[in-house]
Formats: sequence, structure tokens, C-alpha cells
Amino acid sequence: MENLRNVGIDSVVAEKPQYVKHHISKKTRDAIFIIIMLAYPILQFVITWSFVNINSIIMAFQDVQGEFTFNNFKVIFDDIFNVNGTVQNHTGVSFLNDRTVILLNSFGFALVTIFISLPLSLLFAYFLHKKMPAANVFRFIFFLPNIIPVVALTFAFVTGFNTDFGGYFAKIFGIDQDLLTHYPTNQILVYGYCVWAGLGYNIILISGAIGRIPKELFESAELDHAGYFKEFIHVVIPCIWPTIVTLVVLGMTNVLTLYLQPYMLDSFGIGRYGTGTIAWNIFDAAQHQNKLNLRRASAYGLFFSLLWAPMIMLVRHFLSKKFEGVDY
Repeated sequence: MENLRNVGIDSVVAEKPQYVKHHISKKTRDAIFIIIMLAYPILQFVITWSFVNINSIIMAFQDVQGEFTFNNFKVIFDDIFNVNGTVQNHTGVSFLNDRTVILLNSFGFALVTIFISLPLSLLFAYFLHKKMPAANVFRFIFFLPNIIPVVALTFAFVTGFNTDFGGYFAKIFGIDQDLLTHYPTNQILVYGYCVWAGLGYNIILISGAIGRIPKELFESAELDHAGYFKEFIHVVIPCIWPTIVTLVVLGMTNVLTLYLQPYMLDSFGIGRYGTGTIAWNIFDAAQHQNKLNLRRASAYGLFFSLLWAPMIMLVRHFLSKKFEGVDY
């Protein structure tokens, strides 16, 4: 009986199904994770960029009748290299071409953002990090322009210069009101506004990056008797370099995207002559709903996108190699 019982148990054990674990390799798991994480941004790009802009790209190569043509791009070159002066300064002297001024203004925003706004943001963020008195108050003051609607912010800026709205700066420093509407003074004011309004955003990002730097690095610099300047150059800048590169890239994209600030300043009396940008030119063409203007504007945007986008990627590539090994 015992032998039969053992045989029965053995037969049950033999009949028990065997489950085999299927292990997914690390390489496969990583691939699945990457696909899932990239699915949303790719889908967003397809929906919000490709579907929206494909018609604009097609229109760039069409005339009013919808026939294929390169004439829209020919007009762009003619406008850029036309030397007939159409923009006047405050003395009434006509100089430059309005399209040339648009390009100068647009590329000027990149220079102002990178070589004026960014260095100021770095300095302010560094001194705020050094626990200066009322640092959090100053951080809030710098960031305040970013939470105020652009309409209210541009109006607040204009009230300091335009006597129609108070003009306290104009009265104190004796600024000629005629300068507000003539090039290049009006464009300088637009640049000044962009620096003033953009500092807070940069300071918040840079302050966050500086806050992540290990305290041991600052203590080591202090033991080596490094002053503020050396600490800023040799410790802070290398450690927050990826953030700086990001802000440089964002500053370069202003060339093709910035239009609302000069448009609003123009509405309140600063601008009117010679403060246009590439994006403003496209926006203005779209407002008129003219078939020819829309096609010219499409060609305008496509041309400068193809020209400037590789330049942005090239600058980012070379800047990223500056402190490639920095990590903490």
C-alpha cells in the first residue's frame, strides 16, 4: 500500500504543470521605457506642429492661384538687399530698408538676451545665493514681471517714458518725446523693456541651478582663499553650464518668435517706425488675410527657420562641449 501511495504521489507530482519564467532583458526594458517616454512629445509635435504648419510650408511655394513657384523667396531676397531707405530717424533722414531693419531688430534680440540679459541674470542670481539681505524679497521683485500680464507690464513700462501716460522718466531726464517713435531710439527702449521683463525668469532658473551645487565645492574654494570673482568663474559657471546653454538657446530662438512685446509697446506709443521683427511681420500679414501676403509670410518664416535653426543647433553643440565632463 505504501508503495502504491508513493507511486500515486509521484504521478501527481509528475502531472503538475511546470511554469517557466520569461525574463525580459534590460536592453528590451530600456527600449520600452524610451518608446513610452518619447511617444507623447512625438505625438504632440505631430499634432501641434506638423498638422498646423504643413499648409504653411505648402503655401510658401504657391502663388495666388495655387501654382508652384519660387517667386515668394525671390521677393524676400529683393526686400533684404534693397538699399532704398524707407526708415527715418527723428531728424527726418531716411536710411536703411524696412525689411533690413526688421532683420537687425530680430537678430538684435538674440544679442541683447545673450550678452546683456544673461550676464546680468547670472550676477544677480549669484549675489542672491550669497544670502544678501532681503534676498527672497529681491528674488520676488525680479520675478514679478513674469506673473503680470504683458499688456499691463508694457503699459507700466511706457508710463515712465510717454508723457501722455505720466512720463516720470521723460520729465526727470528731459527725454524728447519724438525719440519714442523714431528709429533707433524706440528700438533701444524695446530692448530695454525685454531685459527688464526677462531678468526674473532667468534668475529663477539660474538660482535653482546654483542651489544644486554641493556646498563642499564652495567650502573648498573658501579654504583656497578664492574670492567672489574666482568662485563665480571657476565653481559656479562650470557647474551650471547646462542651464546657461539652455538660456543661450532660448535667447537665440527669440529671433524667430518674439513679436508680442514690441507690438504691445507700439500700441502704447513706443515704436510705430522701425521696431518690427520677423515674427511681427508674419503676424501682421496673417491679420490682413490677403492670399498673396499669407504666401509671402509663409515663405518668410520657412526661409529664416531653415537658416537659423541649424545655427542654433551648431551653437548648442559647441557650447555643450565647453564643460562636458562637469557632473555632480
